[in-house]
Amino acid sequence: MAKREKKQASQDLSSFMAILIMTIGALVVLLVSNTLVIISNPTNTTVTSVVTSSLFFPDREVGEGVAPFPRGNRAKEPNYIDVHPDRVILYPGSEVLPVRDLERPGNALEHFLERISEAHDEEYVVLLVRPHAGEVYRRLVKAVNDRRLDLGVELFEADRDVNYEARRAASMGAF
Repeated sequence: MAKREKKQASQDLSSFMAILIMTIGALVVLLVSNTLVIISNPTNTTVTSVVTSSLFFPDREVGEGVAPFPRGNRAKEPNYIDVHPDRVILYPGSEVLPVRDLERPGNALEHFLERISEAHDEEYVVLLVRPHAGEVYRRLVKAVNDRRLDLGVELFEADRDVNYEARRAASMGAF
């Protein structure tokens, strides 16, 4: 009598392995991208600028049923730097500083940032960035970050006026 041979089914798992490898690859990409986000902003700090909401509702006047700081930072006082491609304007004071003067030691911007760093618990810097001012913006971000000051950024149209004193008076009267 001949023994019956048992036939075993063979399974090919190569397609399953390919799916596992692709899944692991996707997880590695997620891990690396999340790590880069954490490295770029380890304290997860977000500072918003103080912008009166009438800017977002042009048909309304300041104080006309509109909260003065709908999304702004209420804990600190903002100091603005209007960033143009060829100059910066420091607020308060409206002092105009040509870009070439940023290289001089002891310039007005250094004094401005030094004053803010002395009161860093009550004040912060907001950059109002105009079109084509990217290079100046990067230099200012480095200068502000070197002093460990809080920073907010607003993108501004080229022809938009900064009415600092009127906005400040309106915001002070609202509280």
